[in-house]
Amino acid sequence: MRLSLPRATAALFVGVAAVVATTVSPAVAETRSWRDVSPAGSDGSVLFDVESAKGATWAVGSRSDDTTRPFAPVALRWTGKGWQAPPQPADHGRLEDLAVGAPDEVWAVGTRHETVGESDWDRGRALLQHWNGTSWSEVALPFPEDADATYLSAVDVAASSVWVHGGYTDATGTYVPAMFRGDADGGGDWTRPAADTGLNWVSQLEVGPGGVAHAIGDGVSRFDGTKWTKQDLPPALDGAMYDGIETRGANDIWAVGHIRDEALWRRPVIVRYDGHTWRTVRTPAETGQLFDIAFDGSGRPVVVGETMNPEVNPAGNYVLTPGPRGVLTRTEEPPGAGFLYGAATDAAGRVWTVGGTAGAVGGISPSAYAAIRR
Repeated sequence: MRLSLPRATAALFVGVAAVVATTVSPAVAETRSWRDVSPAGSDGSVLFDVESAKGATWAVGSRSDDTTRPFAPVALRWTGKGWQAPPQPADHGRLEDLAVGAPDEVWAVGTRHETVGESDWDRGRALLQHWNGTSWSEVALPFPEDADATYLSAVDVAASSVWVHGGYTDATGTYVPAMFRGDADGGGDWTRPAADTGLNWVSQLEVGPGGVAHAIGDGVSRFDGTKWTKQDLPPALDGAMYDGIETRGANDIWAVGHIRDEALWRRPVIVRYDGHTWRTVRTPAETGQLFDIAFDGSGRPVVVGETMNPEVNPAGNYVLTPGPRGVLTRTEEPPGAGFLYGAATDAAGRVWTVGGTAGAVGGISPSAYAAIRR
């Protein structure tokens, strides 16, 4: 998940006609318990995304301290008892989005930095890396030879294929979006599907059966296998930015994010597609920003994010789950959590969340955070 910045929020329910509540039964809306499984020795680190599939759970992010200048990539694998940090192919950079298809089909995207001269650093370039079950390796993508300022923002694995979205600046200085598709096991050649999503930026990509995909960022766009079509969202949400998406089925797709608000600075936004229309899902009238969404083993949504309002939560974490009437409510607080950026569900139906620990100063968390919702 590529995060929209600055990472702060505000939440207020907007009264529009197309507003829906979740369809979760109130009878099963009890609060669940969270277990802190934060990685040891992660001072100066933050985790931006977590994904799980077929028994493999990974989290990615970055570390910043006196030795990293400016950042060092972080990729952690859950062993069942704790986190392992296999060596990274890039010494300097950050990983922002992650896709797990199988234990030997793990992909991450971000930015790689290199030194320019003795003390300066370059602007960064696209970083794509693959875990083959044993080690990480950097993978080169077929950007044009004259491509400059390359970057990658989103990755997903589906049906034995890996999809990567990014962009570059061409020789004329024009921004060009780019989409790449390759074999999820890391072999084979790359193809270039249509990349013009109609969005100004893409924070996350989700690919479903038949190559049907959705991209989110400053809107939502759908790829039918041939072309992209920007989706019609509720007019009241014009200007909203989306950071998390989850597909429950062809007729049940959720996207979460935030929108600027004069009174609250930012407020949380959730939209849901029912097979015909995208509608607004009700959120609390309070300051908050949403970054990701997952569904537990009973099919109930768990939405995570952050708040900059200490009256809402002084620790900064922001979690929405169905309340007694089935409406999303802030009733859960993972112990020790600060800002939360990623969420995923594992094969056992447990929800994972990652981000930074409580005690952030100037928007920077002291160390990496991870928790499991039992």
